[in-house]
Order: sequence, then structure tokens, then C-alpha cells
Amino acid sequence: MNNEYYDLQHIKAIPIADYLHACGIEPAKRYNGYALYHAPYREDPNASLKVDFRQNLWHDYGTSQGGSIIDLVMRMRGCSAYEAMAHLAEGKATTLAPFPFHREAHTERKRNEQRQNDARRILSISEELPLHLQNYLREVRKIDLAVASPYLRHIRYEVGGREYSAIGFANCAGGYELRDDKTFKGTIAPKDISVVAGEANNAPLCIFEGFMDFLSYLTMKGKESISPSIVLNSVSNLPRAIAYLHEKGIDSVQAFFDNDQAGRQALHSLQSAGINVEDMSRHYARHKDLNDYHVAQCKQQQEVQQQKPVIVKHKIR
Repeated sequence: MNNEYYDLQHIKAIPIADYLHACGIEPAKRYNGYALYHAPYREDPNASLKVDFRQNLWHDYGTSQGGSIIDLVMRMRGCSAYEAMAHLAEGKATTLAPFPFHREAHTERKRNEQRQNDARRILSISEELPLHLQNYLREVRKIDLAVASPYLRHIRYEVGGREYSAIGFANCAGGYELRDDKTFKGTIAPKDISVVAGEANNAPLCIFEGFMDFLSYLTMKGKESISPSIVLNSVSNLPRAIAYLHEKGIDSVQAFFDNDQAGRQALHSLQSAGINVEDMSRHYARHKDLNDYHVAQCKQQQEVQQQKPVIVKHKIR
């Protein structure tokens, strides 16, 4: 039976950043009033753990968990709330060696990045897509190349001595998201979000999960001015997008996420980060994603055109 009592408010006031520093854990990115860390209790290559210095609270965008320093210690040490309070009250954090999982995860991330770089070696990058990739975009994905081509590249790359070809979509870190005309989806590292400046004045920023959805948006807009946009390239990149929004002072977005659990979770994470979100998926609620909706609309229009009766005009002689 626990027979010691602790000053809960005093323990909760211990700065989370100081505790993490004492554990040898430093921020991946620091901003005004908060910082992003690689979550020390799980594999987290995207620095998803936000620590709010003013409120002294944490939130993990990858798992939607958060709370006080007590909750964080429980998560890190796999212990009860009482054990976490005892650990903090005794000041053990000041004598802790760097958290071992954090070191191991960091090493493993480096290995994974190296493996990715070794796995795919770029042979060439060109602006002109080969015919088979153009046909895939036009016929399967119903993308208008007239508006989409400026954002795309043809990437020739090598893996294990074999050459491949794919559509490339650049991200902010100098990497490329890859897509071929079959089922392959991949990345030329490093992986990151993509930011498109847009042309429309005072338009809300649009945020997409993948670049096929963004290309569908371009096609549907046609020659209209497009809004500034972020393409996540993976929902795991959401913390980076949130950091960008905070850095630019953007507090309102239109989200074109997939109609699945990951999409709903991403929407919730944006809202939890204080972003005002207009959920655009309501416009394609019966479809998997924006491109699936766009393809269905195109096919429906094509069927309507084919069903129109042909009127033959005869000349009066």
C-alpha cells in the first residue's frame, strides 16, 4: 500500500522541457512558445511530440495522446501515476542517463534513411513524362496534364542494378514522391511535406494527403487561380504541416483528407493543434478520397454524353 503523499500541483509544475533535457532528449525543432520532439517512447521519425512551454503540457500528434508531465513519465517509463509522481518528487530525472530507447530509435532512423538512399539512386530528372505515364494520369486518374505538368517530373532511378521509371512530385526537403502506372508508390528520400504557393488572394490554405488528390483539385479548378496548398505525402508528416502552419501564422485550412480512420485522425489532430478546419471530405463522403470522387464524376459525365440521342439534320431540297 502506498503510504506517501505528493504535492500534485508542485509536481505538475516541473517543466517538461527540463525533464526531457535531464533525460538527454533535446527538441528537433524549437518555435516561439513550444518545441517538437521525437517521441522517446516509440519510433517517431517525424518529431510528432509537441511540448507547450507556456501551459507545460505535451501532445503526441502521432497517437493523439497528451497531458501533464506525470502522463509523459507514465508513458516513457511504463509505470503507474503514483510511481511517476514518486519518480518526479525524488528528482531522479536530474541523474538519468539519456533515455536508451531515444538513442536506439535515433540510430535506427539513421540506418533506415541510409537504406532508403542506398536503395533508390536517381539516374535522371526531366520535365517531360513518357507516354505510358501520361496515359496513366489522363485515362486512369483523369488528370488534366495542361494544369498538372508544371508540378510533375519524370524520375529515372536504379534499384539493385535495375532501372525504373516513375512520376515524381517534389517535396520541401529535396526528395520526391514516386508513383508509376501500376501499383508502386514510394519515395526518393528525404520524405517531407510539399508546399505550393498558390495564386488566389486571401484564399484559405488547402491541405491534401497525397499528390494525386492535389492533382485532382488542380484539374477540377481548371484555369481558375488555385489556393495555397500543402500536400502531406503521408499522414505521418502531419506534425511538420502543423509546425509550418504555426510558423506562418495560418490558423484556418480546408482539409481534403481520405474518408478512412487515418483521415479522420488527421482531421482531429489539426483541430487539437488549434487549427480551424473546414472538412472538405463531406463533398465526397461516398468515395475513398478526392481522386476517387473526381474519377467517378468524370465517368458519369462521359456516360451522360454517350446516352444523348444523335440528331441527324436533313437538308430540304
